[in-house]
Amino acid sequence: MAKGLIYVVDDVRGEYATVKSYLSSHGYDLSAAVGARDLNINYDIDLKNINNIDQIVKSFDIYVLIGGYKMYYFVTNKRPPAKRSEIAINTDQLADITKSFVEAGATVVAPFTTPAYLAKLGMLSGLKATVYPITELINILKINNAIYINKSIIKEKNIITIKDIKAISAKDLAQVLREGA
Repeated sequence: MAKGLIYVVDDVRGEYATVKSYLSSHGYDLSAAVGARDLNINYDIDLKNINNIDQIVKSFDIYVLIGGYKMYYFVTNKRPPAKRSEIAINTDQLADITKSFVEAGATVVAPFTTPAYLAKLGMLSGLKATVYPITELINILKINNAIYINKSIIKEKNIITIKDIKAISAKDLAQVLREGA
């Protein structure tokens, strides 16, 4: 059984529950991780207490990054309207974990705003990708040499980008995980 880690930075639109439901329905053994305790989810791993990123990366086959509004404000460098929207995690650790999963060849799933984050990290350079269709996010992909494609879901190498997780089905995600897009 494949093991998946879902790192939740923010979950205002139900991204976490949707991804968890989709992957669980296809047999994935999932763990949730947080980098700050300001979320209302049950989690297995508090990344504030993790020093060995390699051990985390070796323990999972799939990595899902859920970013929500906090990720949107972080990647666009915009000031959030409310203090609670500020990203309250170790962003260096987030970058290290994300890069480590990509470099290890694990399947990385990035819905909504997180493809823009991957692009800023240089993980999508030269690759086709989609993102939630907001001009700023699309521009982040393009500025960072990703090839923006206006599709619901795209898989390039080991990275799956998703425009809107709620606009696809569990079957769609499972198919892309098995075959590619």
